[in-house]
Amino acid sequence: MRPFYNILALICAMFLITEAEAQSVAHKIAELEHRTADGSHVSVTEQQEVTDLVKYTESQTRFSKLNGYRIVIYFDNEQYAQNRATAALNGFRNKYPHINSYLVYESPYFKVSVGDCINMEEAIILLNEIIDDYPTAFPKRETISIADLQHVKRRNVATTSETEISEQDNTSSEVTE
Repeated sequence: MRPFYNILALICAMFLITEAEAQSVAHKIAELEHRTADGSHVSVTEQQEVTDLVKYTESQTRFSKLNGYRIVIYFDNEQYAQNRATAALNGFRNKYPHINSYLVYESPYFKVSVGDCINMEEAIILLNEIIDDYPTAFPKRETISIADLQHVKRRNVATTSETEISEQDNTSSEVTE
């Protein structure tokens, strides 16, 4: 029952983020005031407390994070670890373009982790999907931002254009120091 609540909470959070970004108050006010082609005029008066609350809610949901899991497929600190991590990342993206992948430097290790799983069950399913190609892979608890989950590549989407894949890859690759 708990995985159901996790998924429900995730869907609600993603809906709130999408709604907050797509329908910001300033955008709606500008849209209403712009509709004056027939000579009518719309005047919008808003209370400062409401405006402040909306801005606060937008800022909080945009940076929200949750505990989740990713599968680590490469983890090393040898001399050429950065080059090998990049090669592992590119190889994974070629073989599994439908799964998000990340290259991260956690001193002194370069790490390639894949997936955005909100619970251990999802991580185990993902691990079983890639274990033949990455036999040393293991699940690791990580903090996942809600924004990353918005860019999750859909596994059941049969056709995705190359531009969509490259845009998602650009947003999902991160190197931190």
